[in-house]
Amino acid sequence: MTITASICTDIYAMIFLCIIIWLANRNPIGNKYNNKIYIFMSVLTIVLLVLEILTVLIGLSNNTNLVIPHRIANVLGFALCPVVPFILSNCNNYEKNGLKNRFHAIPLYINAIMCIISYWTGWIFFVDDRNQYYRGNLFLIPMIISVFYFIRLLMDVKKSIFYNKNENNKFTILIFFLPMIGAILQITFKDILLIWGNMAISLVLYYILLRELQFRYDAQTGIKNRLAFEKEMEKYIKISKNAAIVVLDINYLKRINDKYGHKEGDEVIINAAKIIQKSFISIGDAFRIGGDEFCVICKETTKELVDAALIKLEELLTEINKERTIKIEMAYGYDFYRKSENESIYSIFSKADYAMYNHKANSKGLYGRRVTD
Repeated sequence: MTITASICTDIYAMIFLCIIIWLANRNPIGNKYNNKIYIFMSVLTIVLLVLEILTVLIGLSNNTNLVIPHRIANVLGFALCPVVPFILSNCNNYEKNGLKNRFHAIPLYINAIMCIISYWTGWIFFVDDRNQYYRGNLFLIPMIISVFYFIRLLMDVKKSIFYNKNENNKFTILIFFLPMIGAILQITFKDILLIWGNMAISLVLYYILLRELQFRYDAQTGIKNRLAFEKEMEKYIKISKNAAIVVLDINYLKRINDKYGHKEGDEVIINAAKIIQKSFISIGDAFRIGGDEFCVICKETTKELVDAALIKLEELLTEINKERTIKIEMAYGYDFYRKSENESIYSIFSKADYAMYNHKANSKGLYGRRVTD
């Protein structure tokens, strides 16, 4: 009954993954690189589920002609076991750092070599001449390596929560905690097969999460979009919290687009978003609310902290402009929302917006009237 249930679960998992792969091909998640990585992981998980079903079904037979296929299926299954968590824990680092992180693949190579050798030695697994399967003395190695990569992934996500203040990463931790639990249970109980069924569930949930995030995050800059901004503003109608509203705008963007092209203009927007996020990372959430307009909402903060963040912003702009031909300039203004003063947060936003345009006008020598690029 347990074996039948495991096989049925694996089959359902494969069906769901096939649907998700189809959807990911039709509607990519993130950039092309991330979408390809996601599809590859899903396909690899299907392969592992197929291998798991094969080893279970072959293992039920006493046919000695199945000994070799049984051993080969186990070699492939155990060798590929850590690959998906490895990709998950390294794909972002590989994209950013290239060859620097390849040493993290060393356990993967060691595991693959040991699994191949196990065909003859029985280190990881053993299939005797009667087609009976047994765990080898080193059976734990592929599982331990898999758990290691899952732990590394969860630690990276936890760091991302701290530095980016992204509450959605908390769900990512929960999502990829499932296959790690499956691996631990599979280590503990011989007859339980959970890791790849759980991995499939995690990948399906991850796809749903990423699709949901696409509605709340700006695809170009990676920070929250106008929809997320409006929802955040609506919260302040219901909750009793104070906040600073900081409005920022990129100067001369239209001129940059006209003179250098929209590709250069897009680069200015992306760099500006990174600078804003880095400047306010410890006190507020950044949003892109228009083409060249941004807003930061800082909960329960002080004027001193906002001023310090803006000083940091100016320093980062000076630093990046030393290396750029096309300079990045920003205007900004802010005001404070206090629930006790019975003034709407949208009114405070308007005041911050007005302060930003005064700053823009002053920096362009046109103080006192609204300036557009």
